[in-house]
Amino acid sequence: MQTQVKTKEKEIVLKAVDSLGRRVTAADVAAKTGLPVLVAQEELNRVAAETGGHMEVATTGDVAYKFSPGFQNAYLTKGIARFFQVAGKKFFDIAYFLLRISFGIMLILSVLAVLLIFIAIMLYGNKGGNNDRDNYGGGFHFGFFDYLILRDLLTWGAYSAAGQPGNQQQRQRKSNFLFDCFSFLFGDGNPNADIEEKKWSLIANSIRDHGGVVTAEQLAPYTGANPTDDDAVLPVLVRFNGKPEVTEEGGIVYAFPSMQVSATARDSHASAPFLKEMRWPFVGPQAGSLIMVYVLAGFNFLGTWWLFLQPGLHELWPLLLPLVTYGTLFVTIPIGRKFALDVINQRITERNGKRSTYAEMLKAPAPELSKKLSHANNLRIGRHDIKAEEIVYTTEASNLEQESADQLIEFDKKLKEGADKGEFDATP
Repeated sequence: MQTQVKTKEKEIVLKAVDSLGRRVTAADVAAKTGLPVLVAQEELNRVAAETGGHMEVATTGDVAYKFSPGFQNAYLTKGIARFFQVAGKKFFDIAYFLLRISFGIMLILSVLAVLLIFIAIMLYGNKGGNNDRDNYGGGFHFGFFDYLILRDLLTWGAYSAAGQPGNQQQRQRKSNFLFDCFSFLFGDGNPNADIEEKKWSLIANSIRDHGGVVTAEQLAPYTGANPTDDDAVLPVLVRFNGKPEVTEEGGIVYAFPSMQVSATARDSHASAPFLKEMRWPFVGPQAGSLIMVYVLAGFNFLGTWWLFLQPGLHELWPLLLPLVTYGTLFVTIPIGRKFALDVINQRITERNGKRSTYAEMLKAPAPELSKKLSHANNLRIGRHDIKAEEIVYTTEASNLEQESADQLIEFDKKLKEGADKGEFDATP
């Protein structure tokens, strides 16, 4: 079989088909993935043709698609193409890994550079006398308290471990300092990256839960649009092949007959009452404790600026300038990101609150809305499951078997017609 190229929609359909038990309808895939029904239908036709899948036609004219285990193997590339595909993925994973740990490594190197400069200054101050320092036009002398501060910074981890051995060991097992630095700077990704897919999936399942007929008010908790705005339903109609119907009171309900055909087992759990977005955390749950990151980042920031502002270290500016720049960015980037997250989370809270309010309206509807919901309920289409006994044709059978079956049906039909005309006796 010729190797075929996988598109984004095809990847989504392949995963949905496999998770639904490899016997599905276009509506099943649309409800699972949130893809438009027509797109799901088109991709199912393409996948069935490219992987040797089969169509099953029921007595009602509905079509189900059946796939054999391992049907996705048809898309595995061969030879050198497969090699470059795997090699490219490995290269990307390695490059991303190095990028993530590079910021932590740079922080450690920066802190070490600052400490080495401190130590050099301390040794210079201990060896040189006051006369020497005066001759050089300045200099540095570390007193007893400066030494204690430096010692505490160098041995901070050891003192913390001695004070709380159990907690420290547990933190070290669960945390990775280099990855935590990346999380501190850039976070751990958008928790709502799949929000569009989730939204359309919830809408599709809500349509099914309400018997294929819904109102704009019932869709509002997922679309986030004003319940009185029927124009907001248009994208749903296009995506799931629906049509509007006018009630006796002049209201509009929306019917989606194609969404009620299924070839999978019924899902017992109810859909979420509204689409809820997750708030962006400063770092994801996979990040460990950031205490060490805070300490080193703060020490690096203060230490580099202190050294940079010393009048006697002008000759070290070529080294100190990049250290100051990195130390400052390591602190200011997370601070700026924190302010941005506050704005983003505020908007997420507002959108969640709006959708939650729309969902609450359905629990205690106003009289006019109650009549509209009642009318939609009376028009329920109901779900139709394609059962094995309803199958009258399947492409799973070979052409020869299918032709033989057709010939037998035609022969039986002619036999009965001849018996009715009295041309011959059809009894055995």
